[in-house]
Amino acid sequence: MKRLITAEVVDAEFAAKKRQLQAPRRETIVTPAAWSRARELGVRIVQDDATAAEGGGSAERRADASGVVVVKGGSVQLGEFPAAGPGKQVRLADVITGKDRSPMTAGFMEWSKADSFPWTLDYDEVDYVVEGVLHVIVDGRVNEAKPGDVVYLPKGSKLVFGTPSRVKVFYVTYPADWAAPKK
Repeated sequence: MKRLITAEVVDAEFAAKKRQLQAPRRETIVTPAAWSRARELGVRIVQDDATAAEGGGSAERRADASGVVVVKGGSVQLGEFPAAGPGKQVRLADVITGKDRSPMTAGFMEWSKADSFPWTLDYDEVDYVVEGVLHVIVDGRVNEAKPGDVVYLPKGSKLVFGTPSRVKVFYVTYPADWAAPKK
């Protein structure tokens, strides 16, 4: 019989100071309420095919033999993104990477006004604003994007990722291995 993980189980694990639950698919059923509660509390539910993402994030995913990868949006857990700079609370999770045989990387990133940060792109990037307001500041000019807006950032751009309050974006970068050492 499979073990059932409910919101109550997540609450109990959190109370016991556990921040990660092992939930192998063959042995466990995780209810939608448990996924939601885990997200609220910052508890990570790890299944056999969960993948670590840059910055310690994770996501539930299924990969088909054909190469198709489905990432369950409600399972995405963002991790720290130290490259944003010391003291910055920028959170990120790459959900598709070169490990998926993709030439692109895709993921989610979020931050608040106090955590805005400068960045130079060594890749092309497209951002879709999920929540909040995105400010892309280039040469002192503010380019504003709101939920549903799409922003293209060309390789070589020197900019500041900002927000007047808080923002969450979905991004796609090309190439996937932009940070790899050049041969």
